[in-house]
Amino acid sequence: MNPLTPDMLRAANEATLEQWQGYLDLPVPLSIELGRARLTMRQILELEADSLLQLPRSTGEGVDILAGRAQLARGEIVTIEDRTSIRVNELVTRKP
Repeated sequence: MNPLTPDMLRAANEATLEQWQGYLDLPVPLSIELGRARLTMRQILELEADSLLQLPRSTGEGVDILAGRAQLARGEIVTIEDRTSIRVNELVTRKP
């Protein structure tokens, strides 16, 4: 079996995109997950405006980019001028 050439792969990707043409503009809500914390009900009720929640990740460890509960990518927080953004560093592929 011969490996796919870049031109063959591009043609296959374009054919797949053509099949999905009617769905490409559907909005998909994404969320950026910095981490998760488990709190008791007491701790939740004690939260105030300036409360801090400790997360298990450290600065620089990156963030997960999710669609629903499915992880799509990993990235890092960047600041450009006065805006905070996410730079995608890695796309997550699911194994069949």
